[in-house]
Amino acid sequence: MSLHEHPNNPIPAGAHCDFVETPDRVRIRYAHWPAAGKRRLGTVTLLQGRAEFIERYFEVIEDLRARGFAVVAFDWRGQGGSQRVTRNPNRGHISNFKKFRLDLRTVLKKVSLATYPGPHFALAHSTGALVLLSDSERLRTMLDRAVLVAPLLGYAPGSRGPEPAEVGRKLLNLISLGLLGKPGLKTTAPKTSAFVEKLGYPVARVLSAIGFGRLYTPGGGKKPDWTFENNGLTSDRTRFERSAEVQEAAPELAIRGVTFGWLSAATRTMKSFRRRDAGPNMKLPCLVFAAGNDQIVSTPMIEDFVARTKAAAYVEIPGAGHEIMMERDIYREQFWAAFDAFIPGLEAEQDLERASRGEREFS
Repeated sequence: MSLHEHPNNPIPAGAHCDFVETPDRVRIRYAHWPAAGKRRLGTVTLLQGRAEFIERYFEVIEDLRARGFAVVAFDWRGQGGSQRVTRNPNRGHISNFKKFRLDLRTVLKKVSLATYPGPHFALAHSTGALVLLSDSERLRTMLDRAVLVAPLLGYAPGSRGPEPAEVGRKLLNLISLGLLGKPGLKTTAPKTSAFVEKLGYPVARVLSAIGFGRLYTPGGGKKPDWTFENNGLTSDRTRFERSAEVQEAAPELAIRGVTFGWLSAATRTMKSFRRRDAGPNMKLPCLVFAAGNDQIVSTPMIEDFVARTKAAAYVEIPGAGHEIMMERDIYREQFWAAFDAFIPGLEAEQDLERASRGEREFS
């Protein structure tokens, strides 16, 4: 499958698109681009979020290439142009995040490291950032640094259904004519979705264990709503509608909601980062971004994890939605300023400068 072009979303020049096969024989679609201009700062491998595809990142790819990076992008198994893992190609399913880790290792070994020079970096969003974190010990030998954008470390309260405590509070407020059940302070607000973690996750684990993991979670089989007014991803209408147009023109790239298997696998992986040793054991240097107005993942859970992680720095962008890289320019500029300060890093930049001087002297 080649890349899909749209008048409002042109393919960056110099693209090479192909498939690579994982050890368990799943075909992963990938694309790569050389750096633009004379400056060469290394290679960035892009890790998308759930239900995304390479075409959504063309603008980000151009931003990276203009900075002097070669770029590698790919679609996770079961989404985009990669091989689907269920008979129903619309089903967003995975039984274990080990399979996503296999996708990532395969692309890094066979494409990123084999095609472009280092230093090598990762730019990961949401579910992609969770996959990277879950394999950071192994990836430390392949990557120099990583930038994580709104990593899925907890579901935002209310993002997957009504919160029991909030429903009870509103009911109490109604019965008492406003005397009781008033909203609490922000510091006492729930950090993640109790609805999912206390109800949805146990149900998903049981259904997955007895062979029903491929069933959609409630509402998961519906066609995605690409109406800007109803989106919880970005406040940038132009970028949101551009993604919607691409998906409408190439519907085979899209998937629908998650299955109980996906919910079980994702939540199980997330919960592993709440162990006391999860932060201190992280060795891969990371810059972690959180969105101040994230309605998809839990910003407080991201902050909690980074606070326990010596190898990570934290930047929160107030007002930004979940898809920071596809937000309005006022938010994107803050993102890129912090990115530029962290990647490639002082030591890597000095090494590149020394290598460049050596080449000039030799020539």
